[in-house]
Amino acid sequence: MNDQKFSLARLSIGRPIFISCIIILIILLGYLSLGRLPVDLFPNVTFPIVTVTTPYSGAGPKEIETLVSKIYEEEFATISGVKSIRSINQEGVSIVVTEFNFKVDIKQAEQNIRDKVSSAKVKLPKDIHESIIRRIDPADQPIMTVALGADLPDADLFDLANLTIRPKIEQINQVGLVDILGGRKREIKVELDLIKMKNHQVSALQISDALSKAGQNIPMGKMDIGSKREMVFRTVSEFNTLEQIKNTVVSFYGNDVPVILGDLGEVKEGLVDEKNVSYVNGKKALTINVFRQSGSNTVEVASSVSREVEKLNLLLKNLKGAPYLSIVRNGSVPINDNIID
Repeated sequence: MNDQKFSLARLSIGRPIFISCIIILIILLGYLSLGRLPVDLFPNVTFPIVTVTTPYSGAGPKEIETLVSKIYEEEFATISGVKSIRSINQEGVSIVVTEFNFKVDIKQAEQNIRDKVSSAKVKLPKDIHESIIRRIDPADQPIMTVALGADLPDADLFDLANLTIRPKIEQINQVGLVDILGGRKREIKVELDLIKMKNHQVSALQISDALSKAGQNIPMGKMDIGSKREMVFRTVSEFNTLEQIKNTVVSFYGNDVPVILGDLGEVKEGLVDEKNVSYVNGKKALTINVFRQSGSNTVEVASSVSREVEKLNLLLKNLKGAPYLSIVRNGSVPINDNIID
């Protein structure tokens, strides 16, 4: 009976060619699978924390806490599995952080948060911005930071990064997001004269409503032409020049005299307020953070971005202001160092 029992040693001695083929096949499969393994610095760990960021322009910290954060906290407290809720109330923004127990499915918890945010909209101020809902993920950090420097005005430098460089990097396979920091983009500023507004009996709210309604392309309907065709109509009112904004009618003084925006103040082109400042080697620059898609290979994506940066530098060197790109942080370097070691 004992002789009939299976023995790996007896099989290996009796069938050496068969065992050799099995070992070679295992080694070959392992070698092929090795190149397909995801390579990253940290393991794929998800913390059960969801943040809700809600911008509310012009509101102070106390109004943010009372009108936004407290409402969200009361809504989120009814979700099962919540461990703690805290809020950060700053000027113009509310950040509500909800921590769940580790046994809770974080995807389901995030969906519950989204449902509560949607149901709480009726309790929030009407002019509040859309909330941004995110899970805390250690892998949700830029894999590469690229600096853009040039002898250009701030607005031109931002346009170069936003309109030329960002689309090129976004087209790279497995690049999830490209974020620009330290730039100042163009904006239209309307400086109102309080005396002129009082003389024409126009409020700032009237001006804001008139600009929002006048600067839109609105569908007007359609008309049938024949049996198989129809014509669609729309108003083309989107602003293209400063003169169009200045000539916007905001009110009718005395019910017959139109009052345009140019009669109440000055319309000019400016830049948004500077919130982030970046310097590279002592010179002012603009930084571009590159994020990878979830589950992608950090080393592979970083290598693709590095090659694209080299191509872009060849394209940029002939432009005005001598713009150049330089990699200031590469997240694949410590990963490669660990692999080699």
